[in-house]
Order: sequence, then C-alpha cells, then structure tokens
Amino acid sequence: MLINNKEIALYIHWPYCLKKCPYCDFNSHVTRLPIDINLWETAYKNEIKNEQNILGKKTVRSIFFGGGTPSLMPPKLIESILNQLNKKWTFSKNIEITLEANPSSVEIKNFSTLKKAGVNRLSLGFQSLNNNSLKFLGRNHSVKNGLKALETAKNIFKRVSFDLIYGLPGHNEKMWEKELNQAIQISGEHISAYQLTIEKGTPFYASYRDKKFKLPHERTLLNLYNMTDELLNNARLKKYEVSNYAIKNSECVHNYKIWQGAEYCGIGPGAHGRLMLDNKWHATHKFSAPKIWLDKNLKKKCTLYLNKEISNIERAHEILLTSLRLIKGIDIKKTFNKLNINLNNNILNKNELRKFKELGLIEENDLFLKVTNKGFPILNYITNKLIL
Repeated sequence: MLINNKEIALYIHWPYCLKKCPYCDFNSHVTRLPIDINLWETAYKNEIKNEQNILGKKTVRSIFFGGGTPSLMPPKLIESILNQLNKKWTFSKNIEITLEANPSSVEIKNFSTLKKAGVNRLSLGFQSLNNNSLKFLGRNHSVKNGLKALETAKNIFKRVSFDLIYGLPGHNEKMWEKELNQAIQISGEHISAYQLTIEKGTPFYASYRDKKFKLPHERTLLNLYNMTDELLNNARLKKYEVSNYAIKNSECVHNYKIWQGAEYCGIGPGAHGRLMLDNKWHATHKFSAPKIWLDKNLKKKCTLYLNKEISNIERAHEILLTSLRLIKGIDIKKTFNKLNINLNNNILNKNELRKFKELGLIEENDLFLKVTNKGFPILNYITNKLIL
C-alpha cells in the first residue's frame, strides 16, 4: 500500500564513527580532526528549513537517526534538530524517533539524555553475543559491554531493538542456536538478524577475495536462516520482514512504512529520499562526503548530488522490491491504482510469476502478491527475475 502523502518519514544521517568496521559499506567515516558541533547544527538546520520550504505542510510519522554512529552526536544537537523539524512540520501523536547506538561506555552515558531530547526507540548494534565473532567483525565492544548497554537501554526506553549477524566464518548450527537462545532470553520487542554479506569496497571484500577467510557452505547458511525463523517465531518474535522480527505491534514503523512506499526525506551527508513534488516522484541524494556537504551547506549552496524525477513505473519497481521483503507482501492493485498504472503494464514477468507460483515460492491473488517462507532464502533471485 501507499501511505498518505501528507505524512512523511525522515532519515537524519550522522557520518562519523570511532572506528570503521571491516564489513561496513555505509557512508561512515573516521576523522582525527575535531568536529565543530556548532557548524553541524547550523548545517542541519539549514537543510531542514530548505526541505520544509520545498515540501510544505507535512505530518512527521517517524524519524530515524542513522549513520555512522549517531549516538556519538551530542544530545543537545539531536534536541536542536528535533526542535527545528517541529517548527514547521507537525509531529504525529504516536511519532517514532529511533536512534542507532553502539554498546560502548561513551554512548551508554548518553542514553538518559537522549530520551530527554526526544528519542523514544533505541537500536543497538550488538552484531554478536560471541567475543571471537565481535573481534572478527572489528567491533569495539565486548559481550559484557553489550549486555550492560542493553540492560541500561531497557531501563530507560520502552522500545529497544538489537542487531545480530550470522553466517560468519566457522559458524555452524550449534553455535548459532546457542547464540539465538541467549538473544531470546535478553530480548525485548525487536531483533534484526542479518546474514553476513561481503560488499565491494570493504576490507572484508579484499580479504575474502584473497581467501583469507571463507564463509559457511550454502546448506549451512540455509539451515541458519531457517533456525532463526523457527526459534524467534516460537519466542513470539514474529518475522515481518526478511531479516526483522518483532512482538505484535512492535515493528519498526520507519522502515515498515518506507518499504510500503511512504514518502521520505533524507537530511545530512549521503542521505537519500523519495519525495512527491508537484504530484511527481523524485529521487534525491545528498553529497556523501561530509566535508563537501558541510561546505556547500554553510555557503548556502545546493547539497543535492541528485534530484531526479522518476516515473510512476520506476516508483512501482522500487516499491515492489521493498514490499516483497515483507511477510504480508504487497497489495498490487491498490499500489498500481495510486500510481495510475494499468495492471496490464509490463512490470512483472508473467512467465516467471507462473513458475514461482508453481514452485511455491510466491503466492498471488486479487488482494496481494507475496514471497513465501520457502522463497525468502532466494528473495534477491526472485525479485531479479520477477520485476521487469
């Protein structure tokens, strides 16, 4: 489904980390130079004002502070950003404001102040409950740090999630079962479980290419995926997206609505957006390099690296790609109608659709199109073949 275009989701990007993880291909940077928070505050405010002037009246349903490591932002900066957003835009009564955090002692000290600033949902980057795995992943924290951070977070925030990564070198079913059971015991409302992927441009890519480590066999990876489903679902953490699990009514609103096709605005270096301007969809992308973005911003120059009008068919392709990640799938008829697209348009490969249905990888009727549990392990293959 498409969300009411008067509602908007906001992504705020903080580009800095204390350390760059070897698997990370996000727009994150390590700097030895001091960061002038006053200049960054001015820049964020400038960009927010500019977006508000362009987009007009909006109701903000969700805000997501991502990075980088946004929990390293001074809480006063976060508060200032939220105050600026609320000057011209209305915050929904049940607005979700998520901030990503790492389990370090520096960031734990900020949790209470972050809540006072307005954050009401915390996403902790655990990645693992095994110290050897954390070392391999290049993380700065230990399992002990992670457990302490989670305990503190749960005492401060009503809504807490954490991430785990599986499919690491040497990972087997026994190891992952033990780790998942431990995660279930300490979990709250939400867990994200991602299979390790090797992305181009990362240190892991070079190491994997040079055969310095190898990943588990595909059969093992499938077993780990199925085990994740079974154990988390039995623990009332129901899968609602290919890698995300939550107790009822505790899904991440921000991600869920964007996957369904909501309008969203990106603020900060490298931030992406999908915006409706003059009843037409636009893909936006801010300059990624922090220094370039900051310099252009402070000089009142355009911080957009890309502002491209996209057709309704292009937008339909995007929504199909993200909605098919969801357990409930997509209401094709409703989505296409809102985009003024005829159902007979060549957007789906009908031959592949028929094959996938016969194989039990996809379900389809007049109300929805969705990938089945059997199909989720090969989701990327299915969408590549299905969407024209």
